[in-house]
Amino acid sequence: MSVAAVSLVVGLAGVGCASAPPEIELRERAALCLHRGMRFPGNPAVRAQSMEAAAEVLDGDAAGLIAEGLRDEHAGVRFAACMALGRIQDHGSTDAIRNLVGDPDASVRVAAFYALERLGEFSYRQAWADALQNAPDAGVRRNAAMTLGLLGNPKVAPLLKRSVAEDNDDGVRLQAVEALALLGDPDAQARFVRDAFGGIGYRQPFALLALGRVRDEESISVLQTRMVNAPYLEAKLAAARGLAMHGRLDGFDLAMQSLTWAAPDASLPDDPPENQIMRVRSMAAMTLGDMRDRRALPALYRCMEMSDDPRIQVAAARSILRLLGPAEPRAPASAAPGSTPHQSGAAPM
Repeated sequence: MSVAAVSLVVGLAGVGCASAPPEIELRERAALCLHRGMRFPGNPAVRAQSMEAAAEVLDGDAAGLIAEGLRDEHAGVRFAACMALGRIQDHGSTDAIRNLVGDPDASVRVAAFYALERLGEFSYRQAWADALQNAPDAGVRRNAAMTLGLLGNPKVAPLLKRSVAEDNDDGVRLQAVEALALLGDPDAQARFVRDAFGGIGYRQPFALLALGRVRDEESISVLQTRMVNAPYLEAKLAAARGLAMHGRLDGFDLAMQSLTWAAPDASLPDDPPENQIMRVRSMAAMTLGDMRDRRALPALYRCMEMSDDPRIQVAAARSILRLLGPAEPRAPASAAPGSTPHQSGAAPM
């Protein structure tokens, strides 16, 4: 463990505390973890993840730090910053976001279109649609489908259906199907029910998480079945998180146990053990946050303080703040530019 890692553990929590500190202190520590994550120099994925989390649980309190990401050298961070600022509708960042409609990275441009539309500017829809239909990079088309779906506007359904029917990339089609499912399209929702049982690779957990956002009784029944019978832990946790999105605690025990999971398959050639552990523990933490059950606070606190992977720390901090709910108005904790979550050899984004 690096010196930076030791400093974060001691500075935030002391060493090895069994129970969470008082609520005010716990909130400040979790917020500080996200603040530091947004300036973390070792891995752009941590900066992006922290901005996404901050937009969800810190709202406008973190707008200034998120806006720093608009100038980040890494396109993935600029993308995340645009998405986060659009989510919280930070009008103070409008000019800076508008500058990114000419960003050299096409996905960043798409995120800027999304943010600006959330801020009341609707003049980029044609360029957005063109990115969905004609961008040579499938990743850009996936992001265009995802961001269009997030608008919640049924008028984009014909564009998304065209991508489902015509795009030659499976990831683009899948992202468009998810967007349609969130818009209430019954065919798209039925597709995810099928994938929840027969999806291969990433398709099954993707489908289970999508069903968490689909508000009907069939989705709950499917998620309950897959949480018990899915063939591997990540799919079971995806089902548990989907159920949590429906306000259910069915997977509470599974998520609590998975916070300390340490049984990766070392034989997988393209999936390092540390990444397997990161995914499982992060999913467990996110699931507990979505359940809104404060019994999880001590375990999430330990996860945030004792993990040697900043991605897990950020997931735990996000969930702590979800469980604590909105704070009374007060000055937010600030992070010095050199303050960072501890480094751990996390894979680059």
